[in-house]
Amino acid sequence: MSTKSGQHGLVLGGGFAGILAAHVLAARMDSVTVVERDGLPGRPEPRKGVPQARQSHLFMGAGARTADALVPGLLRAWTTAGAHRLSAPGDVAFLTKFGWLPRTPHDEFVLCCSRDLLDWVVRDLVLRNERITVLTETEAVGLTGDAQRITGARLRDRATGEHTSLEADFVVAATGRSSRVDDWLGALGLPKVPVEVIDAGTAYATRIFCPAPDRHRATPGIVMIANVTGEATGGVLLPLEDGLWTATLIGMRGSEPPVGDDAFLDFAKGLSHPVLAELVSEAAPQGSVRGFRGLVNRRPRFDRLPRHPEGLVVLGDAACTLNPSHAHGMTVAASAVAALHAHLEQYGITRGVAARIQRAVSRSAATAWQLSVSDDLRHPDVVGSGLSPAVRVQNHYADRVMRAATERPAVARALVDVMALAKPVTSLMRPRTLTAAFRGPRRRLASADAPLAPRTT
Repeated sequence: MSTKSGQHGLVLGGGFAGILAAHVLAARMDSVTVVERDGLPGRPEPRKGVPQARQSHLFMGAGARTADALVPGLLRAWTTAGAHRLSAPGDVAFLTKFGWLPRTPHDEFVLCCSRDLLDWVVRDLVLRNERITVLTETEAVGLTGDAQRITGARLRDRATGEHTSLEADFVVAATGRSSRVDDWLGALGLPKVPVEVIDAGTAYATRIFCPAPDRHRATPGIVMIANVTGEATGGVLLPLEDGLWTATLIGMRGSEPPVGDDAFLDFAKGLSHPVLAELVSEAAPQGSVRGFRGLVNRRPRFDRLPRHPEGLVVLGDAACTLNPSHAHGMTVAASAVAALHAHLEQYGITRGVAARIQRAVSRSAATAWQLSVSDDLRHPDVVGSGLSPAVRVQNHYADRVMRAATERPAVARALVDVMALAKPVTSLMRPRTLTAAFRGPRRRLASADAPLAPRTT
């Protein structure tokens, strides 16, 4: 529904979540301003505000469908621009600590492309709307208003250093993992925002490769899930646009991957299976290895403030940052924007709607938070609260499901549905999955060979 209200919306942050949020606000307001601290390239290129963009990205089908519902045609635009739509687990070889999942046909999918391409396609579609204006090279440095109502933001021009204020009827903060919104609220007299942090010391090292064209077409995506109670290392190999691969090595505290070019292949050879090292050794490296650190689970609980200010919603990485090895960040961001859309459609910009939306944003991240944190808490050197008895039971059951999934395609599909946030964790308690989990493994051992051959069914 498109509604002209005479109101002005303000979005702080021009990344994936911010641009989607601007699209939602523009359907209800006469004007929307997006404030972005960096420039926004007019084609798929890196930008400073997304340093993690150079690492491998998987966009879960659940998130892609959510984004496409918000911006119709977005999914088609991604694939037209070069993104690969891979059936999961049909076109993706998943290696768990119990063995490979069968590459069984399934409706669930993942999108693989560079983060630069993914973000650019969103900007290209959304910013055609004449109601949306973007202020680039402009940094938000605070909020205006008071503890009862946010009325806009204080801005700084990064070129001139000039400070200004911009008023708005509604503000969405999508200021990323380095967000200072909690500090800004404290400066207006609100109490300290409770923050949950679980840090297993996850680190990435990524390099781009150019394989032979026939190898690029024939090789499935590869996801080697880190065993946090074992070697705590893993890796992914994913297709990019333009016939390239992105290969990322993953390690947790004490097992961090090196960022040197020469050491990259040596680390890959030490993973739990040699397939990734074998494939990249046959491909031509493109550029140097790029590392990324500080990959923690962090959730400021804006929804738990004793009073939530009117006119402000925080979403994206500013509201929930997850260990990216679980590949849930963009899906959680899209779900948060969907919550924004749904509540504005139902209630409009009325008293109390910001608090309603903030609670919905928190709920939309709950499953991803549970999956990421419950797994990371197994690491012996994790920083944060320890495993509770309930989480230990959940993890024990998850292990049984994962073991059964290596032998039973139906269980593999059910497991991928949960890993992809397409279905709730409770779906793993359905009778067929429950029975398979408690029956345990069959007598035969799962093959140790990587399932790289093209699927025939």
